[in-house]
Order: sequence, then structure tokens, then C-alpha cells
Amino acid sequence: MNGKTFLALVLLASLLTSPLPATVVMFENVKLSAASEMDGLQAVKDYGDHVSGVSSGGFANSFARGNGWTPNISLDFSAGKDRKTVSSWRAGWDGGDGANYLLDGDPRPRGSGPPWYYWYTFTPRNRAGVTINSLDLDGVGNHTNRVDWKIYAGSRAGKVLASGSTGNFSGDKEEVELGMKSPHFGVVVLEIIRSGARTTLAIDNLDFDEAPPGRTAHSAIEVGNRKQLFVDDYVISAMTGLSRDLGKPVKLNGGKPVFDAWFYGTVLHDEGKFKLWYRGNPYGYAESKDGVHFRRIAKLVGLDTARGDSATFYIDPHEKNPAHRYKACYAHSTIRAALSYSADGIHWKPYNNGKPVTGRAADTTNHITWDEDAKVYRLFTRTDYPRPPDGLEVRGTRSMTNPDIKSDPTGWKLVRDWKFDREGSEECRRRQIYGLSDWIYHGVHFAQMMVFEWPNDLSEGPADHHKRHERDVLEYYIATSRDGDSWDLSWVYAGRKMITRGPAGSWDKDMIVPSSEIITHNDKHWLYYAGSNERHGAPRPAQGIGVATLRLDGFVFLEAGARMGSLTTKPFRLEGKRLQVNVACEKFRVEVLDEKGRPWPGFSGPEAETVSNVDNLRFEPQWKGSLLSALEGRMVQLKFHLEKARLYSFQVPR
Repeated sequence: MNGKTFLALVLLASLLTSPLPATVVMFENVKLSAASEMDGLQAVKDYGDHVSGVSSGGFANSFARGNGWTPNISLDFSAGKDRKTVSSWRAGWDGGDGANYLLDGDPRPRGSGPPWYYWYTFTPRNRAGVTINSLDLDGVGNHTNRVDWKIYAGSRAGKVLASGSTGNFSGDKEEVELGMKSPHFGVVVLEIIRSGARTTLAIDNLDFDEAPPGRTAHSAIEVGNRKQLFVDDYVISAMTGLSRDLGKPVKLNGGKPVFDAWFYGTVLHDEGKFKLWYRGNPYGYAESKDGVHFRRIAKLVGLDTARGDSATFYIDPHEKNPAHRYKACYAHSTIRAALSYSADGIHWKPYNNGKPVTGRAADTTNHITWDEDAKVYRLFTRTDYPRPPDGLEVRGTRSMTNPDIKSDPTGWKLVRDWKFDREGSEECRRRQIYGLSDWIYHGVHFAQMMVFEWPNDLSEGPADHHKRHERDVLEYYIATSRDGDSWDLSWVYAGRKMITRGPAGSWDKDMIVPSSEIITHNDKHWLYYAGSNERHGAPRPAQGIGVATLRLDGFVFLEAGARMGSLTTKPFRLEGKRLQVNVACEKFRVEVLDEKGRPWPGFSGPEAETVSNVDNLRFEPQWKGSLLSALEGRMVQLKFHLEKARLYSFQVPR
């Protein structure tokens, strides 16, 4: 790092107006007090805003020095729950008085445990590009360490742009070149995989560049024949006059329960009927032809849900053995997750001889799913966090992956433990993640989250089965992700629920608990949920299972008002002969551009037909005198023009 220009925090204002080509995030020799260092980082936009406190990974105002400034790149960090700076160990570090980012670990015995994973996510704005150059590693003592890394495009399920390894080393390792040769114009994720003894290695400096927008700023994406949703900007190159909004499911059966039972549990549609597994000891199974009128079929056999309260069920699309078609994930008596399998969803046998397959905890939603893109099973359970002095229980969630649960049912690799902490360490008193399941739809992960709001706050009075409470309640939110981990929590912090609790006096006025799966059937999404008429910490005499339906692809949409809005996609190769658009509008048309944004003759301007008063799940735009099949195999961009419209998705079918 010789020759770098170190700038104090007081110079950041001038950097904003005179950006330099490179940024080095310096994790040491800041010459600030320990208290100031632990306040957190603002020298790089948005970095670490969601964590705070000594030895918790908090950064604001900490890193006062760095070379250059990247005004169009946000940087964020995620890891397991043991995120730390090295302030607690400062006397033993070569960095002197620095807030180095500790690459911790918790192997037992020391040095022999599994690797730990850390992620830096670089999010460019204004079509800027990102190049990650190098990092320094600061070791203490003569301990042996190893760091492997991967750099992904978009998310951890995206294309690998570069990878490498330090191999085993001891002491420091400076200017480790990460192998990224050219900028990527989109989100970039740096994954650090660290092996070695605990508290013996930290990242010192991280060197990355911002690239100005260029002709590769419209980097092509893969669309193929998969439906493209507008939950995020993955497919969007430019957008004007449109806003993103959340869909509103409609409760069926007049808003009343459709079944007298309780979740945790699951509803699936299979073999022409709705199949419902409901909570109990043992769990029960029911069926329905129409999704509203259910009849009890059987109690489950062989499923040792000793706690009787936290099982979910899954039909495995990856499974080739009919005896293992159904999977169940539930809490073992030790409050650890266990797994079982079944041929019919009623008669069950355990994996791992009935023993747990994870560590603690597992006493809320336990959910398993197959991720076809990543070729792994994903497992989501609750996790424990330390309690504050007043004893408040602090809940978090944990995600893990395993490529083969039959051959190695305990081979789960931790992806991340996390909790709500964007608003600081005291956010646990405002909201907690109570449970999470991951429903994957056309490559988008939808987290169905139970969010515990104002936990244990019974200040609104004693049990009241008419009053609608706002504290100590469970709400149903969604979050979205492209990798099953980097969740967009915008709807949570905006207070926008997926299904709202019922009004005063209703059976579901105080708690909503979603089914672990969402059903897509008859061109609608079916969202089952359990509801209760009292708070988490109060007796709940009325509870049941209800259902709401949602327009196909209607979870999140883009809306245009009375003034014409437009959206241009990123370039992609057209791998079909038709275009289908899920849209409801007063006016609408679609132009086809080439990869540089120039109109394809015959598909733009007056040739792109304007249609009025369309409400169609699979509307097929037309062009005067031209067929889209003429462009099959070419690189294209789509430009949607909308007025008083809602745009839900598009697809190029086979």
C-alpha cells in the first residue's frame, strides 16, 4: 500500500466534489480514540449502517482515511453473528490502534473447525462499474491461516468473475490480488472463505475502483424463457415515471377461517387437490378440492415432532426416489432441526436415525427447499442471540445449504445468521424476525417472514378479544432476493404487510403466521396463513387457518400514472418467437431496441402498436408488419411505454 494518499475524515467533503479513481478502505492507524473507532463507517456510502457497538461490527465515523472516493458505489458487509472489529484484541495486532475487520471463527478445538464465510456487496449507481483489486490480511502470532475467495456478478448465485486462494500462511499477507481484470457494471459480491484459528486474522485494507459508465454499462443478462418479475432492478436498465408497489391479496371465505387448526405448517397443491398439514402432536393432514372446504384425513405416523409445534412440509422436485418425495423439517426435542421423508405425506421415516441435523435453535418455522439454480438444499431455522441485561429474548434466523441431504443429512454449511439491526442494537425492542421460509418463483426467492413487532410489550392492556392491538403482534411480510440470502427488507421498514391482520373483533386481528409455501394454481397465488385474536404473550382463544389469493405475478408491480412512463430492459438474447406481458393498463406499447439502445427497424416508433384498456396475464404485443420471430437469436432490449398501468412481468416463452 506504499504511495497511497491517506485523507482524514474532514477532507471527505472535497472528495465528493473531486472524485479520485480508486478507493482503499483503511481498517487501521486511524488515530482516533477507541470509542470513536467503534462508532462505525461513513467514509464509504451505506457501509455498515445496520450494525453498531464495540465488537459487533459497527463502523460509522470509524474509517477516516482512504485513497479516493467512489460516490456511485455502496458497500455493505454480511457475515455470521460473530462479526467483530479487533478493538478487543488491539494489543496483539500489527495494525496498532486499528479497527481491523476480524475474520473470526469458532472452531472447536481451535483451528480444526469448518471455514467461516463473509461477504462484501458492492452496489453501483448511475451505471457505474466496479473492479475489486486487492486486500491486505493482518495476522497475529504464528498461527496458520487460509483465505479463499470468489467474486460474483449480481449475487452469490451469479456468474463467478474471479476466484483464488492464499493457501496456508502465517503472519501478514499484503496486497493479495483478487484477479478481477475488468469492471462489472452491476452488483458485485466478494465472498471471503476463511479457515484457521479463531481471532488470529483480520482484513486490513480493501482496494477497489469505480469505473465510469461505458458502452458495457448495459451488460447483458440471461433471460431465456424464464418469466421476469419486477421485484427489483435486475432486468431494468432505465426507468422513468414508474413506481414500485406491493400487491394486495384478497381474503377468501369472507375473511373467515377455512380450517379450524393452527400453523406452523404447510399447504400444497398436488395431484389435483390442496393438501394441508397442520400443527399438533402428532401433526395432522387434511385435503380440499377447492382450497376452501377441507376435511381431515389422518394423523401423521412416524414423524417425531416431540415439540409438536414447528414442522413444515415440502414436495421435493429434485428427488428421484418416490419413497423420499415428501420432506419434513421440524424441531427435535433438543430444539435442533431434524428431517424426515415420506412417500405419501402421512407415513414418515427419519433421516440421521432421528437425531438432529443442526445445532440450536429450531422452535419456530423450520423450512427446507431445493434451489435448482444453486443446486443445493436450503434450510432455514431460528437462531439464538445474547439477551440484553433485562432478559428480553432476541430472535434471529439462520440459513444453511447442503447439496445432498440423503448421503449427508448433517452436512449443512452455514450461510448466515442474521437479525433485524438496521436501526441499531436496540431494534430488537421494535421488531424481531420470528420465522422465515423461502419460496422460489421463476428464480426469485420470496422470504415469507413472521415479524414480531414490539415484542413482549403488553402496555395496551390485558387480554381483549375485540380490540385490535399494535404491540406484541406477529405480522406477515415478504422480502425478495436473487440468491436466497441478500434479502431486500424494504417492505418491512416501510411497514407494508403482505397480508394485513383483520379488523377489531376478527379472529386474525393480532397474529398472522404464513404457510411455509405459496401455491400457484388456476392463474392465482394462494397464500394460506394462521391467525389469532390475541397477542403473542396473551391467551388466544380464537385461532384458525385462512387463505387469500393474489393476481398471478402480483406480489410486486410497477405502476404508471396519468403521465406516460417507460421502462427499458437490459440487453438479452431473444430465445423465443413471442413476447407475453402481464399488464393491466389504459395505454401500453412495447418497442424493441438493439443492445446499444437503437430501434430495431419494424419494431419501434409507429410500428409498435399502442393498445388501450388491456388487463391480461399473457398479453402478446404486436408490431405492424413485423413478427418478433424475425429477431430470434439476436440481442435485444425491450422498452415498455405505459399510462395508467400496472406492469407485473414479461416472458419470452419457448
